[in-house]
Amino acid sequence: MNLDEILTQARNEFGIRVDLSLAVFSMALILARLLPVVIFTPFLGGESIPAQARMGLGVILGALLFPALSEQMAQIPIEVVPYLALLLKEVFIGFSLAFIVDLVFKFAGAAGAFMDIFSGSTQAQMFVPQIQHRVTLYSSLKLQLVVVLFLTLNGHHWVIEALADSFLKVPLNEFPRFSLGMWPFIEVVLRVFGDLFRIGLILASPILLAIFLTEAALGVINRAAPQIQVFFMAMQIKPAVTALMVIVSLHLMVGRLSQEYNVMFLRFGRAIGLLG
Repeated sequence: MNLDEILTQARNEFGIRVDLSLAVFSMALILARLLPVVIFTPFLGGESIPAQARMGLGVILGALLFPALSEQMAQIPIEVVPYLALLLKEVFIGFSLAFIVDLVFKFAGAAGAFMDIFSGSTQAQMFVPQIQHRVTLYSSLKLQLVVVLFLTLNGHHWVIEALADSFLKVPLNEFPRFSLGMWPFIEVVLRVFGDLFRIGLILASPILLAIFLTEAALGVINRAAPQIQVFFMAMQIKPAVTALMVIVSLHLMVGRLSQEYNVMFLRFGRAIGLLG
C-alpha cells in the first residue's frame, strides 16, 4: 500500500472530505505570504523569537484563514510550473508587504543612529533581542519605543487584518492584476524607502539642533579662550545634552510616530489595493 492509498483510507475512516494534498499546497501558499511579515517585523518578535515559534505563529494565522479561503483552494493548480509561479507570487507579495510594515521600525533605528553619531556615543553599544544585533544606545531606545507604541495602538491587529484582506484582493489562485499598472505599486515601495532617511532626520532633528548649538557655543568659547580644552569638554557635554533633549522631546517623538503609523497603514492598504 503506497502513501496515497494510506491517506485515502485515513480520510475515509475519519470522514475527512478535504483533499489533503491540495490542503498542504494551499497552506504553503498562505504561509509564503504570511511568514515574511511574521519573521521580519519586530512587533511580532522578529529574530529574537525561535524559528519554531515564528513558524508556529505563521501556521496558526494560516489555519485561522484556511476555512475562509476554501473556494480559492479548489482552483489552485497542482502542476509543477503553475504552482511554482503562484508560490513565487506569494513570496513577492509577502516580502513587499513586510518591507512596508517594517518602515516605522527602520526609520526609528536610523534616527537613533543619527543621534549617536553626532553626540559621540557610538562606542556604547548593547544587544537588541528583536533584531539579534548590537546597536548603539539611542538606536535601541528608539526601536523599543516604536515597538511598545505600535503594540499600544493595536497596530498588530490592523496589520493582521490587512493581511487577511489581501487574500481577497489577490486570491491564492490568481496573479496580481495591477489595475492601475505596475509603476504605482513600485512607486509606493520607493517612497517607503525614501521616507527611511527623511523621517529618521525628522525624529532626530531636536537632538541634532541642540548638538549643533552646543558645538557653536563651544566654538565661541574656543575662540575667546584658546587655552581651554574644548575638545575634551565636548566629549562630556554632548552626551549630557543629548540625554537631556531626549527626555524633553520624547512627547514630540511619540506624537510624530503616531502620525507616521497612520502613513504606514495608508501605504500598506494602498499597496494591497494596487495589487488587486
